[in-house]
Amino acid sequence: MHFAAQSIASLIYKLIAVLCCIISFMGGEAILHIPEGINFDCTGCGNCCFSWPVPLTDDDLKRICSLEIQGHQKEPVHVIKAGVAGSSGQRAFTSALGKRADGKCQYLSPDNRCQIHNQFGEEAKPSMCRLFPYTFTPTPAGVWAAASFASTGVLYNSGRPLTSQKEHLMRTYELFQSLYPDLAPDWTGLQLVDGQSLGFEEYLKIETRLLSALSENSAAGASSSSSSSSSSTTTSSSSSSEWRTEKILSGLAKQTSIQIKQKRDLDKVPGLETKPRTVDSLLVSSLLTAYFPDDVYKENACEIDTAQLARSLVMPPAKVQLQFDGGLVNFSDLNNYTLGRLNEQAESLLRRFAYLKVFSKLYFGPGFAGLSLIAGLNHLSVIVSLVRIVIKLQNHKSNTKGSEIAFEEVAECVRMLERRLTVASYSRETKTMLEVLLSSSERAERIAMLAS
Repeated sequence: MHFAAQSIASLIYKLIAVLCCIISFMGGEAILHIPEGINFDCTGCGNCCFSWPVPLTDDDLKRICSLEIQGHQKEPVHVIKAGVAGSSGQRAFTSALGKRADGKCQYLSPDNRCQIHNQFGEEAKPSMCRLFPYTFTPTPAGVWAAASFASTGVLYNSGRPLTSQKEHLMRTYELFQSLYPDLAPDWTGLQLVDGQSLGFEEYLKIETRLLSALSENSAAGASSSSSSSSSSTTTSSSSSSEWRTEKILSGLAKQTSIQIKQKRDLDKVPGLETKPRTVDSLLVSSLLTAYFPDDVYKENACEIDTAQLARSLVMPPAKVQLQFDGGLVNFSDLNNYTLGRLNEQAESLLRRFAYLKVFSKLYFGPGFAGLSLIAGLNHLSVIVSLVRIVIKLQNHKSNTKGSEIAFEEVAECVRMLERRLTVASYSRETKTMLEVLLSSSERAERIAMLAS
């Protein structure tokens, strides 16, 4: 039997990854990397128990059906698919907890507490509830722990630092491993940009620089320095805007692009005569529809209409418009609208969002859509810009101009974005389209300007 060289390399990598996991548990402790500056404790808001289905394994179902919960009348457990008994990964989830008419979990008490947890402890809850909001990214150099911004506690950075919760994270990771024992992302196929490979060790060196630039301390110091060195308010405002998260990301992508061996105009889409700004507008329109649908709860999968985007790129409309909240908005109106200032708490949230995506590696390669490092950084920059654009659209519709944006507005936009990224499932065509359009740091910079 003959194997292609790439297949052999992939098999060797997966074997090494499994061995690393086994070795990392020798002595009872995994090589777990935990981010600094990220806090979490449950806020008791009940948000994670609303609307979204809670998948169950066979063991979850048997355990919950055997519980006698005081003052609770059980509703049917809705089967969402026929899984395979004893299987792992997504196929291990065979059922989903029933929801009440108001969309809340049937085990949620009037004061937004889990009745299963209250009466039987954390271990009795469904596996997915015990995992949330934590995420784990296995790599050849260990496992990177992070948390989902779909959680209110993570959005507000409330509670204890994750670095002080190592034992709990270790137990949660063991649960994660029991559910996904075969998960071994292939980090051997990383690319700096499409067509140029990138070794994992080489990537980790680059990542150190990325995380340093995105850290809160770096941002605060730079912002303070730029403000104190500026004698005019206008100059100070301009300087501080350069430290917005999306601009840092596109700047990092541009800086990393210096390492590209085969120089080419990444802002020019091969075979297209469409103007770059029109391409920008069409990309923003497509991503806005995918990541910010009118009803996020009705959309259980996130996909970009690549065919429609391709047609529009080849034959662009006379005027590109954004579909938002049941209406259409012209880009000229969006350009002419000035977004009010985001307060320090909101800017900090956007910075933490980007920092944690980079730390967890859930923005490129096997972590997200197979994108190259540069396209992944630019995509991250663009989706942070999208948060500001959505807020601009909301305020434009309500005719609110220039006032400071409430933190809650930004937090809910980030929550929706996180949920959409979690269910993103991109075809090969979509991945190719994103790679081509997002290899350009200039495009990400122009979209950041649109978000101003």
